[in-house]
Amino acid sequence: MRNFLNSSFANMKRFRDAEGEPSLELHSADAAARGIRDGDAVRVFNDRGSFTLKARVNDKPRPGVVVAPSVWWRKFAPDRRNANELTSQRTADMGGAATFYDCLVEVQRAA
Repeated sequence: MRNFLNSSFANMKRFRDAEGEPSLELHSADAAARGIRDGDAVRVFNDRGSFTLKARVNDKPRPGVVVAPSVWWRKFAPDRRNANELTSQRTADMGGAATFYDCLVEVQRAA
């Protein structure tokens, strides 16, 4: 379900209610290798930071790829953090655009 447009509309309770909660899609093989089951709380992290959300185990993403659909506002996320914790603040060499669409992360079950 995708009820936000980027982070737009995440401030509206009816859309947050429809969206449910922040989640991370990961391939079943990657989840199994990490002891993660569908619905587990997971910590996503890299050298820039971390955030916690719920695992959605399915075979939508390719193995080795995770997807955090939508951008939850920090104040509405369970740990007050979101995917922006993991992305670079630098701009792209072509056009000066943002470089936040993908980054290297690791995933583990949350403690």
